[in-house]
Amino acid sequence: MKKILIILSLLTLTTVLIYAQDTPPMTAVQEKLWKAGFGVPQHQIDAPAFSAENLNGDMVSLNSQRGKVVLLNLWATWCPPCRAEMPSMETLYNKLKDENFTILAIATPTPPRETREKIVNFIETNGYTFPVLIDDSQEISYQYGSGSIPTSWIIDAEGKIVARFVGGMEWASDLMLEIFEELIP
Repeated sequence: MKKILIILSLLTLTTVLIYAQDTPPMTAVQEKLWKAGFGVPQHQIDAPAFSAENLNGDMVSLNSQRGKVVLLNLWATWCPPCRAEMPSMETLYNKLKDENFTILAIATPTPPRETREKIVNFIETNGYTFPVLIDDSQEISYQYGSGSIPTSWIIDAEGKIVARFVGGMEWASDLMLEIFEELIP
């Protein structure tokens, strides 16, 4: 029995050491995000490309945002944590919008609970100025594998996913400002 446990322990240790060699070390920004509760990919992942209509009816693509750090946020008007994080998103956007940074807040109409009219009314009533896109086909939600909202992704200027966060976040905190400023080229 002892020999079996020793062999299993050695196999586990060997597997861990081999796997650890294939995993690049975290950058300082990744480590900060990880400690803040974000999911951080171990290898670079291209953010899935998409296009969606903004509230003015213009098409916006993720690829058109290359060169900018993007906070991609899936949300709904009926979602309390979504509504709670929106003021901090607006603050973050206003602080960084003149740099290579943007927010793409994605809402998905699912009548009767969520409609385009409710989305537009919510954004206008609250005076939010960050870009809001309408995912009529639910394609973006499917591409990003979101099972709950709010869910947010940080995408770097090269179009790579840096981190993912599920739940509401205080986006304008000192830590988040520091992280975004380090990511912005």
